[in-house]
Amino acid sequence: MKTLREYVEARILSPDDLKGALQLAMRLEFATIPPYLCAEWSIKNDPHRTRAVVHRVVIQEMNHFALAGNLLTAVGGTPSVAHADFLPAYPTNELPGGIPQELPVDLKPLVKDQIAVFMQIEYPDFPPVARVEEAPATIGAFYDTIIETFRQTEPEIDPAALAVEVPFAQPIRTVADAIATIDRIKREGEGVPDSPSSPTGEGTSHAHYYLFKELFVQKRLIKVGDEWSFSGAPITLPEVHHFEPSTAEPELSLEFRRTLTSLMTSLESCWTTPGTEPDVSAMFDLRSAGQDLIERGIRPEFTWLQSE
Repeated sequence: MKTLREYVEARILSPDDLKGALQLAMRLEFATIPPYLCAEWSIKNDPHRTRAVVHRVVIQEMNHFALAGNLLTAVGGTPSVAHADFLPAYPTNELPGGIPQELPVDLKPLVKDQIAVFMQIEYPDFPPVARVEEAPATIGAFYDTIIETFRQTEPEIDPAALAVEVPFAQPIRTVADAIATIDRIKREGEGVPDSPSSPTGEGTSHAHYYLFKELFVQKRLIKVGDEWSFSGAPITLPEVHHFEPSTAEPELSLEFRRTLTSLMTSLESCWTTPGTEPDVSAMFDLRSAGQDLIERGIRPEFTWLQSE
């Protein structure tokens, strides 16, 4: 698979490269979900409803993952998520597509060091970065390349392509629908063209970076006159369960891995087999198994379980 930089430097993508870029987008959006889930599941005493903030980000990342899959089927591609290589190995200093991360991305409880990792993942594509010589290719630039490819090449869209239903998302029936879908992914998450100090043009909810920064500085982001400032009401971080990888035998994460594998298989089928719906019960089972492990001090293992 090509790197994010290779896609960005191409500027306009061929049909095959557009499909490859959308598959990479699925991997990129999914890679954040296990760390965010483990952080959410670690929360116990939560005086300022921090869990709701993390959960909102998790749901949006899940939606972005599904939307990228819907874009891929709309242009004639086939999402591939039900295999071991799709699942990232943690800890990692590189997100899918060759995006370097100075702070290792790992599965940890929601403590300040982990919030700093989340801020790093979601760091905005603010303009000074683009002016640095040999600037890194950014997630925002990657999505801009995909948008420009749709705009310039107007690929054929299959309005009857299999898709996963995403709340408040319009069906992808035209190039304009595809561009609006990518813009939503970019606007809600990584790649917002803002300063890391304060957002611009914010609506009812801040992009992910600012939600995490509120937790890190433990102050609400508010507007003071015409400026945004992390000077609002104080935030008390929750108490958390601490957990570590387990080497016990038999493997304590076995049921969790079995449920995850079933869920990924079910999700891929939604894009490949007509009439298939996401296995909602598997999602709840995964949460229950993950929380149980974390409450026992055991790290859930987001790894594929090969069938015997």
